[in-house]
Amino acid sequence: MRKGRKMSKKKDVQTIVIRHESRFGLWGVIVGFVGIFALSFILSPLAFILGVVGIFKGQIGTGLIAICFSVIGVLTSVILMGFVGLSTITFLQS
Repeated sequence: MRKGRKMSKKKDVQTIVIRHESRFGLWGVIVGFVGIFALSFILSPLAFILGVVGIFKGQIGTGLIAICFSVIGVLTSVILMGFVGLSTITFLQS
């Protein structure tokens, strides 16, 4: 160390920002669309849940589309109609 000269030790501070985007609304749309055509009794309620979570996370557009797809999936599902009892209504009318 030399006389008359101060050694300054600067510490470089780095800030790392990790941005984690949630895509619940988008996954709800995908699951809801597939749920209209296949495995509706599993995928439609899952799409509804993902749509609601997506709305709460700020993905309002995709969340609403996911909820619409899940409702369409429920209306087209034979198994869910059987749980609700809609199949007996159609049987009684014919």
